[in-house]
Amino acid sequence: MSNLAHIPGGRSSVSGLTVTVIGATGMLGRYVVNKLGRVGTQVVTPYRTNIDETRHLKLMGDLGMIIPMDFHARKLDTIAKIVERSDVVINCLGKQELTMNYNFYGANVEASANIAKVCKDVGVPRFIHVSALAADPYSKSEWLRCKAEGEAKVLEHYPEAAIVRPSIMFGEEDKFLNLIGKWFKIMGVCPLVGSCTNKIAPVYVDDVAEAIRQITFHPSLDAKGPYELAGPENYTLRDVVEFVRTSTDRTEATIRTILPDLTNYMPESMAEYSPHGPGGKVADFFYRAWPQALPGAPAMLGVRGDVNMLFGTDWVETGKNKTFADLGMEGTVNMKEFAPEYLRHYRKGGHFMDSHDGKGTLT
Repeated sequence: MSNLAHIPGGRSSVSGLTVTVIGATGMLGRYVVNKLGRVGTQVVTPYRTNIDETRHLKLMGDLGMIIPMDFHARKLDTIAKIVERSDVVINCLGKQELTMNYNFYGANVEASANIAKVCKDVGVPRFIHVSALAADPYSKSEWLRCKAEGEAKVLEHYPEAAIVRPSIMFGEEDKFLNLIGKWFKIMGVCPLVGSCTNKIAPVYVDDVAEAIRQITFHPSLDAKGPYELAGPENYTLRDVVEFVRTSTDRTEATIRTILPDLTNYMPESMAEYSPHGPGGKVADFFYRAWPQALPGAPAMLGVRGDVNMLFGTDWVETGKNKTFADLGMEGTVNMKEFAPEYLRHYRKGGHFMDSHDGKGTLT
């Protein structure tokens, strides 16, 4: 009788784990907190400046199960306080903007190294680190070089860490498809750098969060990484931009290559002087000089002030590491099937206009 009357408790149950999610207020972090909180996990959500940054996370778990705590990534004692009672620590830090306090190195290498070191020192049983699929110590992108170095530093301090390498993520709050949509809606043009024939496998942020949840609850998966988490389809960057233009019914808008890639038309010794190379460096200089807090020109796409992060860089599986399939996850979300729902905001006439017939009819 008791078995018949038993109903799984969901977020009101107790999973038995305490997990610290560092970077909980970021795009991926909030999905991870929701995945954990909804099954009764006690989740510590660290914040750096203002506790109000974590208010929306409190709803993702039962009363008292989502615990905001202040910390500073350069103060090891504060890191110790947020992780010392945790069974698992998940590091989702990966800041893509330069600030007065943190550059790319500080946010992606120094902070990650400090967290991994403290976790090992205080005896945290398990550590999961989120890197990037295109991380490469020899990349032209400073951000991707820092992601690779951060990953190496984590493994130096915590060799058993599980490494997760997601591709470029899309979702309702993304700074990828949404930013392309804003360019088309506000400016009527999306500027590109180079040929944009590089391959990208955009991955749905909720799929990445689910993969992290699987690793969190199955310790045996730790040693089988790193995990390359890419979407089910590969596209060129130009294909992605064209998809956004079509989905938002901005057919009058233009896709303009402002810095062409002429390497195929130049001697090999001169290839580095193709307009998209030095031109990209000039663009980076001005984007980095423009204070993030002020309104005005945003980063074109990808990481602010690091044009090489996206333009000319492939974001696809290498075939050398584990993937979603090794986590038992098949049929991950396809960008072209899901993204049009939230890209509706950028259609002519607004959210409630249906562009499927090309006439802008109200749904």
